[in-house]
Amino acid sequence: MKTAFDSKPGTVLKIDSELFFVSKWEYHRAWRWATTIKMRLKNLFNGSMTDRTFGWEDKMDDVILERARFEYLYGAGGTYAFMNQETYEQIELDEETIWDMKFFLIEWDTVDIQQFEGKFVGLVLPTNVKLTIAECDPWVKGNTADGKVTKDAVTNTGLTIKVPGFVNQWDEVIVNTETGDYMERAK
Repeated sequence: MKTAFDSKPGTVLKIDSELFFVSKWEYHRAWRWATTIKMRLKNLFNGSMTDRTFGWEDKMDDVILERARFEYLYGAGGTYAFMNQETYEQIELDEETIWDMKFFLIEWDTVDIQQFEGKFVGLVLPTNVKLTIAECDPWVKGNTADGKVTKDAVTNTGLTIKVPGFVNQWDEVIVNTETGDYMERAK
């Protein structure tokens, strides 16, 4: 059991038989010793976000998630296959389950899959991934290397991103998996 005061960002809590990830935590002291904790919670089963306020001593169940390394094998027809690197067990997840994380999955890369009581909860991706530009407008004379001129590009995974004007089709770029933003051209 954890109190609301101890439930800092990154904690996973079980509230009303649902699992929530604490993404934001604020301490508010009101008059006469009344203290409240405001939290922004992400439901790990359906991805919805909610804001809730708790008394600082409210108790909640702290949850430890099972985490295993899986290798991404392939994606076909809205299904994504992964293989556990220790047991060689294979699992398939559908597109609704992994949301926009599908844009950062590269065949043969490893990801951490989180489970709770045998049920899928989430993927933990690396912070940055290397993707190939599959489509973009050609370089235009006058576009400089300072990156101030941007254009739309589509990666090999289907992600549409803004890239500097000097990036061309088939270039490899580094993309941040948390924001979906172009970081730099791969070396």
